[in-house]
Amino acid sequence: MVKVLIADDDFEDRELLKLEVQRALEPLEPDIRFSEAVSVRQAKQLLTTQTFDLLTLDIEFDRMNEGIEALPEIFESWPTLNIVIISGKLNKSEVAAQLFRFTKDNVLKGKRWSRHFDVLDKKDDKTEAFRRAYSFAASQREGADKVRELFLLAESYLEKGMLDKCIEIYQKIQRLVPGDAESGENIAIFRGGLSVNAALEYFIKGETIVASLLLGYFLESRLKEYTAAFIGCSYPSLADCLRMLEENRGFSSYRKGIFTRLARLRNKAIHEPTSLTEQDFDNATKDLGLLEEALQI
Repeated sequence: MVKVLIADDDFEDRELLKLEVQRALEPLEPDIRFSEAVSVRQAKQLLTTQTFDLLTLDIEFDRMNEGIEALPEIFESWPTLNIVIISGKLNKSEVAAQLFRFTKDNVLKGKRWSRHFDVLDKKDDKTEAFRRAYSFAASQREGADKVRELFLLAESYLEKGMLDKCIEIYQKIQRLVPGDAESGENIAIFRGGLSVNAALEYFIKGETIVASLLLGYFLESRLKEYTAAFIGCSYPSLADCLRMLEENRGFSSYRKGIFTRLARLRNKAIHEPTSLTEQDFDNATKDLGLLEEALQI
């Protein structure tokens, strides 16, 4: 059995979505149980009282973006819920930009991979998205709580910079949920090492938000490592790193200029991810090389 919550205030759209879910999932699971919500409030009430495998959430109810604005609470309260955002008026990149302020910390802390998530236009063929969501839900159903605990543990290791431990945890998730794409993707990222090129690959694939956040995270890490190598210790913020570097007589104005450019690019990547261009990735590679050419770190 698979339980699906359709959250949309338009009757015809709800009926169409049910048909699309049935067409996609009946070959895999003939027992599909639907619930419907005509408002965000009703959707959250149903999520509180029942367990669902999939939520389809329209972005617009009484007002534009009402569905998107509900996502932080939904993300926090139901972290393993499979969600498909349905948009009829905004294209996918616009929706991604709207979602950015809610997903920034999730990506940087490794939480992006704790749920299945898609953004689709109402006119899109949703078959593959619904099947991916079903596959994810079916594989984790028996161990949902364990999966959540493991993702949180991986997050704690990531915050401490313990990437080897992160990989171990993601491998446990792989054993618990064989074929889980999200934990597998994380393993690939960390094994290959966070790098400008790794972030660029996501950018080229069209995953602008993830690419920008990974670039920002990598630049911040490298600048802190540079500070530690140059003066023997690092600091929580890049502003403090730069301030302490400036107090060192060996830190030239030339290097200060490069450090400042990279710090600004880090801020742009974190706070304005949709504004990044491919040239920014090239600039990051060039400036990191110039800054670190005298240091083997």
